[in-house]
Amino acid sequence: MQALHNMREGRWTKWAAEKWVSAFTGIAVMSNRRSIPHVDRRGSPAWYDLLLTAGSYRRAELRMPEIGLTMDYKSGTVVAICGNALVHEVRDWGDGDRICYAMFMRKEVLARNKCHWVGWSTKESCCEHQP
Repeated sequence: MQALHNMREGRWTKWAAEKWVSAFTGIAVMSNRRSIPHVDRRGSPAWYDLLLTAGSYRRAELRMPEIGLTMDYKSGTVVAICGNALVHEVRDWGDGDRICYAMFMRKEVLARNKCHWVGWSTKESCCEHQP
């Protein structure tokens, strides 16, 4: 949020930052695409990516083969994963259209705006401001 605030103050970034309402620094949209097994290298293992899938298709699976997880990934599903740490894929979805919105963080955006990178969420880090 600090990076977004800084960009709203910037001469060259104000116009875009005023329209950006997400705490994430990036959003990718994939339409009717299979996803080969991959990790998202440009983030941090401690940051979660938010995946939202939608469309007229009836059945898909989100697979994370390294941890032996296959989950139902029907239209309307939202998943938060450590995309930088976990290999993930979507092989096929049968008939119909499928769209995926992937929201993520980028180190470069935070560095350019002189923001520190947040690490793993812990009970202590969530509660450190409480008396």
